[in-house]
Amino acid sequence: MAAILAALAYGERRAAERARANVGFAPDGRARAEQERVADREVRNGELIEARLGEVGQVEQEERFRPFFDAFFERTQPGDWLEAQTFHYVGDALVMDFADVLLPFLDPVSAEIVRKAIGDRSQQEEFSLDQLLRAMDEEPEARERIAQYARRIAGEALTQTRRALQATRVLASLMGGPEEMEKRLILDLLERHRARLDRLGIEPVD
Repeated sequence: MAAILAALAYGERRAAERARANVGFAPDGRARAEQERVADREVRNGELIEARLGEVGQVEQEERFRPFFDAFFERTQPGDWLEAQTFHYVGDALVMDFADVLLPFLDPVSAEIVRKAIGDRSQQEEFSLDQLLRAMDEEPEARERIAQYARRIAGEALTQTRRALQATRVLASLMGGPEEMEKRLILDLLERHRARLDRLGIEPVD
């Protein structure tokens, strides 16, 4: 249980850093204000999960998951506002899907804290979706840029998830063994990812 909280806490920390950095890409005041709100919420979410981790385990356990989250965020660095919103729509969602799948393996108190931290993202998702749809309407070539970047995000997320499962056996043991956990988690992440790309009107690549 503490291992799950440690993974989620570190993932939220990196997500907050990414959201804050993306403020610099905002094209106008409205977009900047929305991006700052996203960053502030990510900080609060990380603090909630980390506080619970401190109650049931050691915050230092986050270090076990640092290599995998660091690799994911470093290899999916956005270069502009379009990519920043693609990351929030696709990448943040994949991190949260990872958390959602693991909720049943937490104690009731920890699960409720994580659910509160990751649950209300509809406004953020709708904002990112609106920004991406608008960009595709204005620039037809934006569709391919979004598709390519989304594939990079998904590929890196699945790669690092597999690495984390293989390197931290305590997670795998909670879901019935390494092979069973990896299969269930990857299939769930892919299904949710495809649904989001469908909302964008982008064909997913298997």
